[in-house]
Amino acid sequence: MVSHMLTALLWFCLPAAVSAGALEEVKAEAPAVPTAADKEKLVQAFLDTPTTELPPGLIPEFLGINPEELPKKLREPFEAKRLELYTLKQIVDGKKKGGVRMPEENCATIKEAKSDSVGILKMAGYAEITEEEESWAMDKTKCTELDLQCEFTLQVVKAKVKTKKASYDKKFLFLHPKDPIFTLISQYREMGRVKQTNFFGIGGTVCAPRLK
Repeated sequence: MVSHMLTALLWFCLPAAVSAGALEEVKAEAPAVPTAADKEKLVQAFLDTPTTELPPGLIPEFLGINPEELPKKLREPFEAKRLELYTLKQIVDGKKKGGVRMPEENCATIKEAKSDSVGILKMAGYAEITEEEESWAMDKTKCTELDLQCEFTLQVVKAKVKTKKASYDKKFLFLHPKDPIFTLISQYREMGRVKQTNFFGIGGTVCAPRLK
């Protein structure tokens, strides 16, 4: 039986005008176990395809690939695309919870939707925010920093920054632009640009007070 991964490869690599009969013929001749080259082609096909155009049914096969089995040049792009897909799923799942979030006091972040690499976060479409912007979002949502990581897409990364004179650790903050609370960041930035002090229309998602 031809694996789902190999089927995915065929869909991506065959010409769009190929007939159903031709596809079945190729599938029948294909090996049951995809090779390393097959996986590489699948990953490259995913990287070359806009995220909105990826066939949902083939995404699990892509996510199941071990990056260590890929050529070095594909590992970071693969991890970035994988992170983007898990992040979008986190956002969709979050919207189903409604406007009031009730995170546990010591909530656990979604491991697959997190990264400790500044480079991969940027490749995955995350936008860097400042500590002032994070504080603003925390104030308006009544969420802690950990809440924002569990319930939303806030990423906190500590990375070493090197200068000509020295190197030091720096805290980086990232948030995905498709996250609903990124609206707060945009409004905060707009306030600074137009020198406003009052905000209108800010509402939406908040964290519920914890019972004492």
